[in-house]
Amino acid sequence: MPSTLCPFCEVQSHVTVRWGHVYQLGWRVRFAATCDNCKSISVADGRPPSRHVTSDTTDNSLVLRTIASIPQQDLEWWPKVGQAPEVADVPEAISRAAKEAYSSASVGNHMAAILMARTVVEATAKSSGISSGVLSAKINAMKEKNLIRPAIAEQAHEVRFAGNDMAHGDIDVAPNATDSEEILALMGEVLSEVFQGPARLERIRAKRRGA
Repeated sequence: MPSTLCPFCEVQSHVTVRWGHVYQLGWRVRFAATCDNCKSISVADGRPPSRHVTSDTTDNSLVLRTIASIPQQDLEWWPKVGQAPEVADVPEAISRAAKEAYSSASVGNHMAAILMARTVVEATAKSSGISSGVLSAKINAMKEKNLIRPAIAEQAHEVRFAGNDMAHGDIDVAPNATDSEEILALMGEVLSEVFQGPARLERIRAKRRGA
């Protein structure tokens, strides 16, 4: 039985196939299914690794057999739903923006992900009381105030460079999944340096002191 993260109830749920069509002589299947949790309808598409039929069909048993042969991760679902890890120990607004960056990347919106990563870096500077000047100046100010180490400042600048390309319309070469993954990793380093590392240290100290 297929399952997916439902875009409506946001629960990882099994689904019930209601209708499907095997086409391209058995090399592709598309089907509509309802979420077993909230009963909302989603549509999925996939290519089986081997053919169970050699002609187009809507026969339910053949549709189900074809679906069962496809690895779950190889099914593409609509509406698409972004997935993002929890971004703890950072201000709520910045956490929300970071999750949007991760979510955008998870559904293939890599330009949006990189733009949001740049936004997160700038919001981090502003939350630290650095609000004047362009982003490059804000990053340097964070370094000068020892909020971030020089190496982290360099990583923040790389996020800035990538985000500037998107922001200023330099989009002739589209970023791919690797590009957004790397930029998001750098964004994560900035968040860890400014917020998450200090918060983790305080928790450990409090535990040691019995607070």
